[in-house]
Amino acid sequence: MCPRTSEQFEEIRESKRRKILDAAIECFATTGYHAVSISYLAKHAGISKGLMYNYFSSKEELLKSIFNEVMTEMLKLFDQDKPGDIDREILLKYFNNLFDHLKTNLLLWKMYMAIFSQPAVQQILAEEILTASKQPLDMMERYFKKQGYKTPALEVAFLSTLISGVTYEYIADPENYPLEQIKKRILGLY
Repeated sequence: MCPRTSEQFEEIRESKRRKILDAAIECFATTGYHAVSISYLAKHAGISKGLMYNYFSSKEELLKSIFNEVMTEMLKLFDQDKPGDIDREILLKYFNNLFDHLKTNLLLWKMYMAIFSQPAVQQILAEEILTASKQPLDMMERYFKKQGYKTPALEVAFLSTLISGVTYEYIADPENYPLEQIKKRILGLY
């Protein structure tokens, strides 16, 4: 039997890390952040509690890792060639990408929205939320300013509220919620 290469060890390590993240997403989405213990997460991930601590020093660090991963994915949804600026085409593509992502990653979105409905969890992530939201909100505000909106920050707040509402409604009843029609309506507004 040949010894494992460093690449093989890294693949195994990343596979275990992913398994923990996926288990945490599922547990946080279905049970809630505070109701889930490290022991429960480890059991759900099929690993020992001790091994869990080799990857994440705490449940809080695990939550922050998930949040940062989600925010990185969200920024990728802008799919832009020119970082920092968006135009109408990029904004409309973002809406399409966002709602497609919602449909294909329902559990992740359920967990993500659960984070924002728990003030104690928001407090844990306060710094990460502020850092992660600054760039996309600034980009959208600049876009609305260029489009001639009198109160671009208000339009960003309205749009954020609209998207949050659509997300909550879809998560609550994905089988019956008219996501495609709502998406077309939002695209028509902008």
